[in-house]
Amino acid sequence: MEYKLYKYRWVVVALFWIVIFAYGANWFALSPMLKTFEGDFGVEPWISHLLISLIGMFVIFFAWPAGALIDKKGPKISTTIGALFMALGFGIRPWLLGSFSTLLLSSIIAGIGLAWILVAMAPQMLRWFPHKQASLPVGIAASGLFIGFGTGSLSMPILVSVTSVFNSFLIFGIISIVSFLIWIVLARDSPPTPPEERKKVEKMKFVEGMKHILKSKNAIIYPFIGFFIVGITLVISAFFPKLYPGKEGGYITGLLLYGCAIGAFAAPFIVKKVALKKVALSVFIGAIISWIIIFILNFYYNLSYLLIIPIAFIFGLCLQASWPLALYSQETEEGVTEANIGISASLYISLSNIGAAVLPVIFPILFDSDFSYFIAILIGIIIGLILWGIVKKK
Repeated sequence: MEYKLYKYRWVVVALFWIVIFAYGANWFALSPMLKTFEGDFGVEPWISHLLISLIGMFVIFFAWPAGALIDKKGPKISTTIGALFMALGFGIRPWLLGSFSTLLLSSIIAGIGLAWILVAMAPQMLRWFPHKQASLPVGIAASGLFIGFGTGSLSMPILVSVTSVFNSFLIFGIISIVSFLIWIVLARDSPPTPPEERKKVEKMKFVEGMKHILKSKNAIIYPFIGFFIVGITLVISAFFPKLYPGKEGGYITGLLLYGCAIGAFAAPFIVKKVALKKVALSVFIGAIISWIIIFILNFYYNLSYLLIIPIAFIFGLCLQASWPLALYSQETEEGVTEANIGISASLYISLSNIGAAVLPVIFPILFDSDFSYFIAILIGIIIGLILWGIVKKK
């Protein structure tokens, strides 16, 4: 059989990037509006956070059927299902802004789609790229989500100031619909021939596939790394708008999330020259240092929010850099093959989004002061560092 790298592989990366960017932008357009919704609807902060965290919660339920579908039918159909629910949920959202319950309904509909997109990310790239080259397209695809996060958070306050809330959400809804249509028309599941020689594998049932994955202890650790990275990212995305209400909080959060995108994009390039685990440990240490600096500037110096922005950007870059590295490592661990790669992705994505669903809700309940918030976030990052330290990787 001929093994060939097709130029269209980069088109597939770009198409997936567009879909996941659209999802991220629509998701985090809510972030700078949470304080406004709390006042408009008379709800507590932990309740308003459900508008964001509930989306991640749905991943827990749909990641497993998405993984099973990918192993049977391929990743394109999974992404298509996810993009459809994204277009439906975010497309109708402008007309559901009248009450908290209807607005929450839009998050529920869109939230059904997230798992189908995220779980398909690594398997889709591994269909088109050799395993040893796949970390880069996975990182590029992941960057689309975080660039979307930053764009939604940064642009929403600006749009609201120049137009109405309805029109602002309508713009994001149109982006989600257009990205879905582009994916439907142009995306392909796999190339005509494989990019490299593949071992022939037999179909596996769920339990058998999971047993093969869990032969590696690392495969248990990576999902918990994702849990803290994704969970802390969403906690912070709601925390900064609380610290800096209005445009300032949106700007800080937006630039932090752009830093997340660059970290996710750049890390695979660095891994080509530096061992993966060294990169992961280094960026976590960088996240800890930059978070401590932000803490000091907020509590001991009365400085302009503009001075917080570059440090928040660096923090985001460091925090998120190892998320695609952990996902790529999960998908290439011993015991993971084309027969159970969807299940492996499901394990990582579902636990990552348990963090997204749980942490933003319990933080406002457990920590009633900004000081305790800062400390709790710092502890979460330190736990992530410890988990990478436990990983046994050559």
